[in-house]
Amino acid sequence: TAYLAGLVGKYWFERYARLPVEIDVASEFRYREMPLSKDQAALFISQSGETADTLASLRYCRDNGLKIGAVVNVRESTIARESDAVFPILAGPEIGVASTKAFTCQLTVLASLAVAAGRARGT
Repeated sequence: TAYLAGLVGKYWFERYARLPVEIDVASEFRYREMPLSKDQAALFISQSGETADTLASLRYCRDNGLKIGAVVNVRESTIARESDAVFPILAGPEIGVASTKAFTCQLTVLASLAVAAGRARGT
């Protein structure tokens, strides 16, 4: 679900903020050479904020000097605590198997960030 939200967010950031975006599956990201430079940032999306692969990729980026942002539902989560900026989705508990509520809230936060970035860049 977080990956799919990231795909939509990629479109919005590239379309409205004119920012190039790389998106990757967290479980694969840390096993390749770092594709980002220290002057870039990484944004991680996780409903729980405790996803092991996402946390490992976050630490890989942090160890390489990147600034870290997190889109999470649980503000007290490990991913939130280890990030430079936290963007809570405020979805509350997800009861069903399908993460529809968290997904919708992730999209809302990503859209807001993309619009804010576009305004800041004057695009």
